[in-house]
Parts: sequence; structure tokens; C-alpha cells
Amino acid sequence: MPFVCIHCRAEIDSKFKACPFCGEPITEFLRRYLETPIDGKYQILSRLGVGGMGEVYKVLHIHLNAIRVIKLMRSSIVNDPGAHDRFLREARLATRINHPNVATLFDFSTLDDGSRYMVWEYIEGTNLHELIDARGPLSPRYAAKLAVQTLQGLEAIHRAGIVHRDISPENLMIARDADGDESVKIIDLGIAKQWSDDQDNKTKTGMFVGKWKYCSPEHLGLLREGERIDGRADLYSFGIVLYEMLTGVPPFQADTPHAYLMMHSSEMPKSLRDTNPTVTASPALEALIFRALHKDRDMRFKSAREFAQELEKLIPRLEDTPGAPALPVAAEVTAEPTRVRRRDDEPVEKLEPIEVDSGGTTVHTLGGAEASVTPAREARRPRRIFPLAAALALVVAITIAGATMLRNRAEPAAAPVAPRPVQASVIAVAPGHLGINAYPWATVTSIRNLEDGRSVMSTGPLITPAPIDLAPGRYEVTLSNPDFPQPIVKTVEVKAGQDQVLHVSFADASSIALPKLAGTPQ
Repeated sequence: MPFVCIHCRAEIDSKFKACPFCGEPITEFLRRYLETPIDGKYQILSRLGVGGMGEVYKVLHIHLNAIRVIKLMRSSIVNDPGAHDRFLREARLATRINHPNVATLFDFSTLDDGSRYMVWEYIEGTNLHELIDARGPLSPRYAAKLAVQTLQGLEAIHRAGIVHRDISPENLMIARDADGDESVKIIDLGIAKQWSDDQDNKTKTGMFVGKWKYCSPEHLGLLREGERIDGRADLYSFGIVLYEMLTGVPPFQADTPHAYLMMHSSEMPKSLRDTNPTVTASPALEALIFRALHKDRDMRFKSAREFAQELEKLIPRLEDTPGAPALPVAAEVTAEPTRVRRRDDEPVEKLEPIEVDSGGTTVHTLGGAEASVTPAREARRPRRIFPLAAALALVVAITIAGATMLRNRAEPAAAPVAPRPVQASVIAVAPGHLGINAYPWATVTSIRNLEDGRSVMSTGPLITPAPIDLAPGRYEVTLSNPDFPQPIVKTVEVKAGQDQVLHVSFADASSIALPKLAGTPQ
């Protein structure tokens, strides 16, 4: 019998490693079971995916005439303890959940070559990522209805004592039944954990597993001593998903894991309409999303059920009109938590530093690209839960912090030196740019002009790293950190048109114990 490519159906030599017509990989498993039912009962129909861990196939249960999905773990990695334990754990956890909004596990077995496989419910539909990609933002009412179903599924997962840990649009399937009614199915418990698991903050492979874009601060190991990840981590991840459902884009976008670490540990996203002005979501719906995205998990919803109940109350009053697709934006950076700006109705003499609105401000980053800075309102006085998180973020960024601050120019914060009349023309004195940095972090409580004794911080403290433009002169800068008893006072001379960095260390970086990231050996 000729061997037929599972993808393009062309007749090919079964010894090929890939189809010469379409490039579809040909594995040993496929050579053996394409024509022979797996375990004598599962006939392969198509391949849904292939990766380093294994393969996923759409199959027909020939005795029940039912479509299923087989998730196979390669025989070559069966002896890998980490891969084996993860695969087996997924199967065992899945058997504890029985809910219409969670994909059902039907079977688990081992083939004679040592390959292990799971048999899952086949979901005819599309995942949420594909839906948003095809349609753009969803209407608030439609998004809320899908969200309620997702949260109901999460509630079932959490009641089984399990944290999913990988809630993302790709793992939320939208299925449609014979009557045309849609339902959400949560899939892929591959990195799920029991709340009581002693390995909560690390994986067997010693690295972070999941998606940086949707991970919670807890996923990154930002927990108090003795605390463990619980279901509220999934609520944070789903808050990001719901934000993306309404705007068409996720709230945090970065190019590196380090940048995501800084965003998830200290930044709140921009408002929905600042991200996409066409969004029709109500302020009440936005408030629920931002509650789910709170950095302190004690400030989030206590359960997925509570989140769902609050959404259900809003559904009758929500708009049924979606927003337009959001315009592409550059990757976001977390270079400055505050920004100095002149209000349009203020004379130059009254310039003062003001806090950036949650909508953010466009700045130029290293390399000249524009990026949206989205500071957290709550970052003005960090909770003690996050000083070590800030320490880690600054260790990562310390080599580039000074340069970044020098490039992120702000408008003058202090009144410039009075212009001198010269032959009936006015010559403005250029301000100097000061970047204030501290290790592990600090609050800049005051900046005082030593020449006239005036403070240039009338609106309150700044959080380092803090770039600021100042009129030429000598200034006294006071910094404090709640973990250290004494503030540090430094004197700096700002020169017209020049860039400089003031760096203060509250402790030796080599003596600070950094927080453990997920997957970091204890």
C-alpha cells in the first residue's frame, strides 16, 4: 500500500523525513500508525501539531464513531524524568475536572514502544487568538459573555485545587454546537500545578514555562516568603486576555523577558481607550479588568466565580458594537515611572513636574523607536511586597538605565534662568538633563535648588529611575527606601544642555538576595 502524506495526500516514499511536495514532517510514529489504528481503535485523520515534546492528532474512535484528539509524548523523551512527570501530571489533574467549559480527558495509555498518549475531547471551532486575529476587537457584550464562561471553567479548575498557569487566547477554544450556540473550552493543562505542589515556583527543566505576555507577577516568583501560587494568578492572566479581547492587542508588549518582568512587576496598563480609542467598553467593565490586573493579588477578585458574577451584572448594559482594529504599536518599554511635562495653559515660569496619566506618553527610546510609557499609578509608593522585584529588575537594567533615562527627554521641570535682554532679543538658557537612579530602588522625596532654596517637586515624590530636566544650577537630591533606615542626600550640579546621571546605592548589589523566578533552583 503506498504511503500518503497526511497533509497534501500525495503518494510519497515512507522513508522520506518530510513530504517533498508540501514539507510536512514524517515521523516514525506516523509511518507506523497512519494506516494502522493506534491501540487498535484510534484511526489517524490529520495532524494538528508537532513539536519537541510530541505530536497532536485528530483521530476517529473506530468503535464509537467519535472524533477525538490524541496528544502523544515521543518515545525518545519518555525516559526524561521532567517530561514524563509533566505529561503524567497533566493527565492526572485533568481527571479531576468535569465541566462543560473545560476540555475533557477520555483516556491515557502507553504504546508498546514506550510512547505515552492522552485522548482528549475534540473541539470543533477556533481559538480566541484566531478569532481576534480574524475579527479584530470583540464587542463588550460578546467579550463579557465569553469571559463569564471562561471564568466558570476556571472556577472548576481552581476548585479541583489546580492552577492552570497558561491562560492565554491560544488555550481558549470557541466551540459551536448543533444549534449554533457558542461555548468556551479551556484546553492544555500541560503546565498546570496543584496548589499544594512543593515545586510551585520552578519547573523540572529549570526554566520559566508559559507565555511571558500573559504571566502574572506570581508566575515570575514575586511572592512573599512562604506563599504559593493560587488561582488568583490565573485571574491576572485572564485580565490580560479580556483586555486584548476588547482592544485587539495585549496591554503589555516587549521584546525581552526582562522587559516583561519589569512590566508585570510594576506597571499598570494604559486605559482601554488610550490603547484603542474606538473601544466601546464602559468604565465599569474597565474597572473590573483593572481589578483583575492588580499587582497585589490580595486586591484582585477572590475567585473566578466572583469575577464572573460581577461581569454578569454588567452584560445587559454593555454595548454590542466592537471597536476597530488597533493601530500597530512599537514594543513598550518601562524606562520611566514619571515624566515631567508642561501643561498647555501654564506659562513657562510655572513649569513643574507632574505625574503621567495612566494613558502614558510617547517618548523616544534607544535606537530612535517610539514607545508608549505606561507607568503604574500605584508605583508612586511601592508596597513592600515588591522591593526585591524592583531590585531584580534594576540589576537586569542597571547597565542601560542611565542611557535610557538620558534619551527619554522630559520638558523642563524647574523655571529656567530668567532670560537676559540682548539688543531687544531673548536668549533662553538650555536646561540640563539629570537621570536619577538608585539601587535597589528609591523614592526621590525632594529636589531643592541650593541657589534659591526652592523645591522643584511640588507634585510629590518620584520613583527611580527618574529622568528630569532642570535649570542650570546646584541641587540637593534626597532619596529614601523603606527597607533602609536613613535617607541619602546628594548634591549635584546641573549644567546647561548637558546630560548626567546621579546614581545612589543603598546597598551593595552583590550582597542582596534576589527573588527566585519560577524555575530557578532553590
